[in-house]
Amino acid sequence: MTRRMLATLTAVTALAWPGVPARAAETELSIRSISLRPAEPVVRATGAVKLVIDVVARGAHGVRGVTVLVEPGRPPAGATNLTGVNPDLTPAETSIEPAVPPAVPPAVPPAVPPVVPAVPPVAPAVPAAPAVPEVKPAAAELTATAVRPPVGFHRFRLAAEGWQTWRFNPAVGLTRWYPSGVWTIAATATDQAGNEVKAYTTFHLRRETVLEGVAVSERKKVRVSGTLMRLDPYGLLGRRPFRKRKEVLIRFRGTGGEWQTVASARTRRDGSFDQRVKPAGEGVYRVEFPATSRYAADVSPERRPRRN
Repeated sequence: MTRRMLATLTAVTALAWPGVPARAAETELSIRSISLRPAEPVVRATGAVKLVIDVVARGAHGVRGVTVLVEPGRPPAGATNLTGVNPDLTPAETSIEPAVPPAVPPAVPPAVPPVVPAVPPVAPAVPAAPAVPEVKPAAAELTATAVRPPVGFHRFRLAAEGWQTWRFNPAVGLTRWYPSGVWTIAATATDQAGNEVKAYTTFHLRRETVLEGVAVSERKKVRVSGTLMRLDPYGLLGRRPFRKRKEVLIRFRGTGGEWQTVASARTRRDGSFDQRVKPAGEGVYRVEFPATSRYAADVSPERRPRRN
């Protein structure tokens, strides 16, 4: 009688997991794609960016059949990179920013293994992500290599050829405390025999930029001025002037026309810019800051020239 009850309980538990293939070990182990939402995360002075990571795989076995690790830096040399960052974005800025100023020696972090979800005693149809409180580490404790947000997950089956989507929801969002630049998502799929396949994808974590006080006036020429601000690169303060002669684009659109670049300007030490251009006729102007590998793009409101 006891054996019959155990056999019945085992069968019911297996049926309660619609996302687990019945014969996973016989399916070719592979990862088809890794996707991220938002695709271009931007951190601001307050709040956090919560990530949603979808890994499409088949042949993975068990509740730990697919795991992910999110950390700054690029994938290992020769790794399977399913998608990648745009290499044309300001090559000089593709390195990871330090999370503390250079004057403060970084602490050596302890080795932290990837966090995987615990197996629930009775698995629901859609397991909920574990509740992990948001953590704001002190600036002096951050380095560019030890960020591993805890991960919760649920998964569901796709209709074709045994593919499954494993959805991960890191409980800790990315904030200004984390280094900007290129980040890597490493996904590992494991089958019933313990075989593994790995795949990687990369994204840019960017800091906010803001165009402030943009004004357009016209006399003999059109004068466009304003200030470019950025989130502090070390995460210690809020917005600061974006100097270092950063370039902004001055764009014009005539009545019923398309946006055209009519000039560019570079910021001064205080982040301000002031450029005079030849009048282009009736229309509106705006200023754009193009995205870099570390900083997000920004576009000012449209301005019609004030006639002096």
